[in-house]
Amino acid sequence: MFRIGKKIARITKIRDLKTDSTPLEASRYDRYADYNPHYKCKMDKAHITMIGTLPIYMTHTKGAANDSPELKKHIDVLVKMGVDIDTYALDGGYDSFNNHADVWYKLKAKPVIAYSSDSKVQNEGTMKRIDHWVNKMWKIVGSIHMKYEKKLRFLYENGRKKQIGMHLRNENIEDEGFEEEYSKRAECERIHKNIKWTVKFDVRG
Repeated sequence: MFRIGKKIARITKIRDLKTDSTPLEASRYDRYADYNPHYKCKMDKAHITMIGTLPIYMTHTKGAANDSPELKKHIDVLVKMGVDIDTYALDGGYDSFNNHADVWYKLKAKPVIAYSSDSKVQNEGTMKRIDHWVNKMWKIVGSIHMKYEKKLRFLYENGRKKQIGMHLRNENIEDEGFEEEYSKRAECERIHKNIKWTVKFDVRG
């Protein structure tokens, strides 16, 4: 699957990436599967990454596991595949400051990650605070006269990854076109349903 994904990543002209988890329903008598209160069943999960509508990578977790930590595995594999993308769309289950920062830094893509309705602009993620910390690191060649992207990379590489994630999420909160970009993720459920119907990789029994 890695070789196939790498080849797709090399030849496709599609520039949007998305990852989503999908439930793999288990028997209600299964002693090993977790009960997931959202889906109201015992289940495991498949986390599937797609370029456009093409699945290129999947990992598997227990049904009640937190989605967010799983993204690191996908990002690391996507870097090895050499994907070249503009945006990476994810639902709120993958929302974290570190995930925002890693998508931007490692994949050189815009993280289009859903945020909760009560999310607020974080003061530590404002340009004023970015400049403050860059300037504070003047001894290791930090300078507020650096170009914008260089400032973010400099802070990411010098222990301020969470702050960069705050800044990137702030940008999404203030971006009027965010919903339109996030809508690219909508086809995930339809494709996942088709994959599960075709491959039949549930965990019943």
